[in-house]
Amino acid sequence: MRGVVVPLVTPFNEDYSIDFPALEEHTEFLQKVGVHGIFINATTGEFTSLNLDERKLLAEKGRELVKSAFYLVGTASSNTFEVVELTKHAQDIGADYVVIAPPYYCPLNDDALFAHYSTVAESTDIPIILYNIPSCANPLSVSLIRRLALEYSNISGVKETIDSVNHIRDVILEVKGERNDFRVFTGLDQHFLNTLVLGGDGGIMACANFAPEVHLALWKAFQEKRFEDAFEHARRLAKLSRVYDVASSFGSAIKLAMSLRGFSIKPVLRPPYTIDGDDVKENIRKLLAEVLG
Repeated sequence: MRGVVVPLVTPFNEDYSIDFPALEEHTEFLQKVGVHGIFINATTGEFTSLNLDERKLLAEKGRELVKSAFYLVGTASSNTFEVVELTKHAQDIGADYVVIAPPYYCPLNDDALFAHYSTVAESTDIPIILYNIPSCANPLSVSLIRRLALEYSNISGVKETIDSVNHIRDVILEVKGERNDFRVFTGLDQHFLNTLVLGGDGGIMACANFAPEVHLALWKAFQEKRFEDAFEHARRLAKLSRVYDVASSFGSAIKLAMSLRGFSIKPVLRPPYTIDGDDVKENIRKLLAEVLG
């Protein structure tokens, strides 16, 4: 798997129930425009606000809906045995990959993190994408990623939601350099182009929920060696990524942007997250108008 992967929002109704018609509409849209992968139960999907049954139900529904793209399921938890349970479930329903962020809340050293991922890797066969998001969970060091990738063939890639070109460079050189089938994705829209330039494989980026045409245009231009066009699309993504600075959370930024662009997904977040007010919405509107017209 390479290219543009979308970490899907979870649509909610006003009563906080899951809006399955909106989920179906959005997955159909993303497949129609040609994204390479769709990732359900992601950070952007507010997975920490879903219970175990809801996560399984969403994974099953997503498997029904995603036909023309790779299908990824998030199975992270701070409970190792819950990760194993969710990962086995994703494997059983036919997901192509699972994406596993490290445990959060409890600080863990590299040996503890290695043991956590080892337990999952040894319990399942489905390809695993590590998810490094140090702003929200225990960080994954380059040496730990390398150790896991070389020890377990089913640990097949990493999503790097980290604002560090040097870290991504080192993962590509030290991990992908030794195992060339290991995939490296950025989780940040503004790092998409430089990740590709360094030898990475794509991006799993939240702004692709509402502006996938920009990500896909960058990917296509880069593959076709139309670098001036790629540079222009990268500059647009760099501006677009400022949506995260305007809002109070990833979810609020993305759902407000989607509502402003005419998607049917409602600007509703489950508590404890809250949707930002009209002042933030207006700032996002101005940003979208500047970048997308």
